[in-house]
Amino acid sequence: MSRTHRLTKVMPLVLIAFALSCRPQPEPRKTVASTSTPTAVATGPSGFPPAVPGKPYPGTGVVKIVNRKEGWVEIDHEEIKDLMPAMEMEFWIRDPTLMNGIRVGDRVAFVVMEDNKGEYLTELKRISPER
Repeated sequence: MSRTHRLTKVMPLVLIAFALSCRPQPEPRKTVASTSTPTAVATGPSGFPPAVPGKPYPGTGVVKIVNRKEGWVEIDHEEIKDLMPAMEMEFWIRDPTLMNGIRVGDRVAFVVMEDNKGEYLTELKRISPER
């Protein structure tokens, strides 16, 4: 079979495959935002109630990452009563001066607050290690 003959058999298949892959995709469904004001921002983890906006939640843990440029710290924290189980996670800090003197490996006490923009720390203090 000549090369030209093979191309004439393969080319229509290539064109069909190309045409099918270039079809417009359907738009995802749009949801309408609720206008009611919720009493909590989101549901909490399993076994924990939803966070109450504006309520302070104290916690303790060990600093794993300090990102001064973007304004967050990662803390391996113990359970935060009525908010979340022990885990390692990032917390945003709106007041960058809270990070002054905080370094990776420090044991810290902190306060988490939640609002319509998410969780953030309002307090962050280095504490002496437990002995």
